[in-house]
Amino acid sequence: MLISHISDIHLGYSQFNLQEREEDIYEIFEEAVDKSIGEHAEIIILAGDIFHTPRPSGASIIKLANQLKKLKERSIPVYFILGEHDINRMQDVPVPYVFHNLRLATRLKENQPIRYGNITIFGFDKERKTNIESLLQQFKTTEHLAKQQKEVDGGKSNKNILVLHQGLADFNRFAGELNSTDLPKGIDYYAMGHYHDHLEKRFDYLDGLISYPGSIDLSPSEGIKEVEKGFFLTDMSAQEVTTNWVRLEKRRAQFAIDVNYESIADELVDIIKKAMGYEKKPIVMLKISGKQIDSKLVATQLVRLNSSCLHYVWQPIEQQQSSSSPLSYDGKPVDIDSELKRLAEEALKSEGLASLAINDILPLAGSGDASATLDILWKIYNDTKKKTANNRVLGESKTSI
Repeated sequence: MLISHISDIHLGYSQFNLQEREEDIYEIFEEAVDKSIGEHAEIIILAGDIFHTPRPSGASIIKLANQLKKLKERSIPVYFILGEHDINRMQDVPVPYVFHNLRLATRLKENQPIRYGNITIFGFDKERKTNIESLLQQFKTTEHLAKQQKEVDGGKSNKNILVLHQGLADFNRFAGELNSTDLPKGIDYYAMGHYHDHLEKRFDYLDGLISYPGSIDLSPSEGIKEVEKGFFLTDMSAQEVTTNWVRLEKRRAQFAIDVNYESIADELVDIIKKAMGYEKKPIVMLKISGKQIDSKLVATQLVRLNSSCLHYVWQPIEQQQSSSSPLSYDGKPVDIDSELKRLAEEALKSEGLASLAINDILPLAGSGDASATLDILWKIYNDTKKKTANNRVLGESKTSI
């Protein structure tokens, strides 16, 4: 049996607030679906972060609906879990659940495995670090159920899949919430989401393959760089699961390039030539190094990129007289999302409030949706007021006793 494993789609994300970039994501997702159909995948797995925000735009909801309808018409079932970008911290119903209720896709629930042929699929929504212990406890049940499924009908060909949207410290010790040793055994394929890089590994103490297909396009935390993106077509028919990572070809090119300030006019000729070689206008990051860089002069030169690039940004790297090594004046953390989360938690003194601010309030405020932003702030205020009142009543009742 061949399954398609797609993750971190982020429908609705528009890099640099460009409509073209939002449309790019829709086109790439459609390409992944069409290639899955063309390769005769029997199952589609969406491993979290389907949308970029918990309150997605109407356009992104329709785009997802169209692709799910296409798969439904071909009798290809879709199974999904939620990533942190899909989960509304205001305890509202997540938008992807709508497609479950409409029977266009199936939500995977904690330790309620779904059987398809000789495949059993387990799935868990994203859990925050504060709730990892609860997840680990549930994994004990998962391991027991997985063993039972292996023995169904006495068939040795039975396979188990676990779908998770969690980071493993084995791949990134700073962003991991779990270790591979925490994962339940008895699983033939760990269909992972969350990390945006393409990663695969087997461990001797686990029965199956751990696979992250990566995001289908660059995310805010990845910056601008030349990189390939794709998804997995996973063959579950052999005794040992094998994967084929499929590159997505319709992506818009992005690249970073070093430029010498003194020869910027000449070097731009080569950059324009490179940009003109792509079907879609690329996005370019220029790292301009030199002494006494004049930003006005640079801006005058970079105007020449307007006809060949969709968008460009530049970073001055000033070379000081006292040192031969370049100094970046606007250096940014490698992972902007993680740094933003860290600063929010530091300021608000609460992981929950930080997550709420970044995942719910900030996207709405940034999109200019004042009405929706006020709605969510008003709900937070009312919930907090109600909780404070309940605590006061509880305190008074204890005092009277």
